[in-house]
Amino acid sequence: MAPLRSAQLTIDPAFAIGPADRRIFGSLVEHMGRCVHGGVYEPGHPHADERGLRRDVLELTRELGVSVVRYPGGNFVSGYRWEDGVGPVGDRPRRLDLAWKTIETNAFGLNEFMAWAGEAGVEPMMAVNLGTRGVQEACDLLEYANHPGGTHLSDLRREHGVEHPYGVRLWCLGNELDGPWQVAPTSTAGSPPRPPAP
Repeated sequence: MAPLRSAQLTIDPAFAIGPADRRIFGSLVEHMGRCVHGGVYEPGHPHADERGLRRDVLELTRELGVSVVRYPGGNFVSGYRWEDGVGPVGDRPRRLDLAWKTIETNAFGLNEFMAWAGEAGVEPMMAVNLGTRGVQEACDLLEYANHPGGTHLSDLRREHGVEHPYGVRLWCLGNELDGPWQVAPTSTAGSPPRPPAP
């Protein structure tokens, strides 16, 4: 057996090696459990505003100093159709969410998230579905979110009440695409079976 060795560590909070990029204090908002429905978005809650955004959650997010937030997740994005979450809420389709085996109402989508991100003071990072969808759908989302106007999807955003483009600068291409727990993983050779959803 090897002899035990000891080490000494000195911590000085005033000592800095270099600046830390603010983006390391990021997080994500995913349609899983109570993160969206019953979390950031809960119409009828005593702390919700007229849009259904929870003011208490917004305050805590600001207090934590979260810098960037990825949306819509996580595993959820690998089966998500972004078009389902825009436009009048009453017209949005309810879909099976294959990642978490629930029903997704689509009452909270891109425009609600962007309103939340603005209120929370966080930089948005949009994730695109490269599990069940592909490059064209990612380009469509980019056009809807960032193009000023004069095209079908940018004009659709304006019809939805968002005159100016969001100017999203951070984009996440898929999510853990080679994991067997994903919807439509790119590789499952030699992988264990997907565990059941909680």
